[in-house]
Amino acid sequence: MFRGWIAETGAAFAMQAAAMLLLGSPVSVVAADEESGVGVVAEYRPASARFSFTRAPRGEAVPVRIGTVVMAGDRVALPAGATLVIQLASGRTSKLEGPKTHTIANTGPLGKVKAFFADISGVFDDEFRQEALAGSRGGEQCAAEGEAVKAIEVPILVPDARIVAGNRDLPLAWRGGCAPFVVTVLAGGQALLDRESIEGRQVRLDDVPLAPGRYSVVITDADGRRFEGALEATGEGPALPAELASDTSSLGVIAQAVWLAEHERGRWRLESFERLRPLIRSGDPLAGSIGDGVLWGASPR
Repeated sequence: MFRGWIAETGAAFAMQAAAMLLLGSPVSVVAADEESGVGVVAEYRPASARFSFTRAPRGEAVPVRIGTVVMAGDRVALPAGATLVIQLASGRTSKLEGPKTHTIANTGPLGKVKAFFADISGVFDDEFRQEALAGSRGGEQCAAEGEAVKAIEVPILVPDARIVAGNRDLPLAWRGGCAPFVVTVLAGGQALLDRESIEGRQVRLDDVPLAPGRYSVVITDADGRRFEGALEATGEGPALPAELASDTSSLGVIAQAVWLAEHERGRWRLESFERLRPLIRSGDPLAGSIGDGVLWGASPR
């Protein structure tokens, strides 16, 4: 949902651009460095909208999605009522609102984290929210009139899901089935934890004692529909790429979570979400959006 380039004529203009962050006033534009990533799309509304950045020098259209890398000079036209939040390399955010055409100023490079957002999976797009999040609030019908009830699916529990052993919280969200639900964690066929009468389609199981080994997570609905997913607790998680391991900035931590969510076809999604939780609690918009994708989105392919 963006594209463009800002003509820089001197030091005074450069200082002005940095102060402005993201402006919507008309400016003259020239081709800019295509590696000049300055931020990442953190949120946009309405989620069903289809915005695109216009990117110089070829005027290509780049879809606005959660995790899209934003380049200096990108332009985006937002209609009335539309908003777009960009998380900048500095850690600050900038909120763009319509009706207006905005041009992105050069506010500083993303650096090494850019590569980890450049090819982000569609799992972090907002599209999934329209169906998935609506089904998480409870009180809705099991299925639309005349349609069959969908089977229960739990996106964060991909086949052969893994988690580091210890007393762990298990955040679970699912689609399908009819409330109320029962969630059970089994160890060797014996119930380790049982949570009943869940009216929504989301739960967090706190302080589950997971020694190294294999477990089953079972979700059963009011009519006996059943989901069973395997979970393996391991002594340690995968080693992060060296260029990410020491980056404690908010974007660095989010990039770590993105890497974990896509590593080994999504098997480490629970660890990915755990890495995002402190940022989500602090109100970080990008962490919140990507956390929703990790919890609710389709599995990486």
